[in-house]
Amino acid sequence: MMEIRALAYKDGHVESFDGTELYYREWAPAGVDVNAVVLFIHGVGLHSGASPYGEKILIKQLLDKGTAFYSIDLRGHGKSGGSVEGISGHTLIQDVDCHVKNIKKLHKNAKIFLYGHDFGGMLSLYYASMFRQNMRGVIVSGYSKRVKEGVRRIWKPNAFIALRDWLFEWLYNRPKKFEFLSPSGYVQLCDKHGMPVDEGILKSLEQSGGPEKSMKYSKEFFSACGAGLEDRIAKNTRAPTLMVFSRKDPFFDVRGAYEILLSISFFDKELIQVDATGHYDVIEACKESIGKWLLARA
Repeated sequence: MMEIRALAYKDGHVESFDGTELYYREWAPAGVDVNAVVLFIHGVGLHSGASPYGEKILIKQLLDKGTAFYSIDLRGHGKSGGSVEGISGHTLIQDVDCHVKNIKKLHKNAKIFLYGHDFGGMLSLYYASMFRQNMRGVIVSGYSKRVKEGVRRIWKPNAFIALRDWLFEWLYNRPKKFEFLSPSGYVQLCDKHGMPVDEGILKSLEQSGGPEKSMKYSKEFFSACGAGLEDRIAKNTRAPTLMVFSRKDPFFDVRGAYEILLSISFFDKELIQVDATGHYDVIEACKESIGKWLLARA
């Protein structure tokens, strides 16, 4: 653990628009006025206290300058109430807005930056595109509109599986569920369909510290995060934007991140690639880059 000035830690819940209790945790530098807050949004299948996150999101150079870190559990994840079932439309956007309002009550004059990883990164950009007045900037880590071949094979192992899934959806009008796999679940899937195990994917799943059981998500959940709407969201984003990507990310293709960046309307935009061993190591590998970027805009 890094050596930093004394921190004031607290956690709690805010009530969302439909009464759902949403969990958050906050680290703030003790004894100083908070001048900026980083609101962190985790990736799918995890929560704010999962192994890649927790105190690993804290950046010493920002804490020393009076920045607080506020990390949330999306509904249906971690210590938040609700379920991932039924999430659609602007459900998650409204949830994030409840947290933003809470931050404004806690730190009235602080500038707010959104920072998200994985699909939490896309959700951060989605929120910033709709509520520009609430944001000083947005950081998107480890997200791209393109996935790598190894991930596509998980979704559609072969032509027969693809046809079966399509018929199932068409005949029964039931959308396919996408799974956040546990490491053992991924190995079993590869064995079942005779696919080679991608060591990069397996290592990242192990690093995630995710649940032993796979979590299932609907297409509507991903749409609520902004997936599939990237171009439209980017064109409506008029806030300073930093995208951070691991050179060895086993899930996402960096070309899709560049495509999002190029579509952003605002002039202050940048993509940085860092040397990280996988999808989750990027959180610690990008601290210095994020710190410098944010301090220049706080």
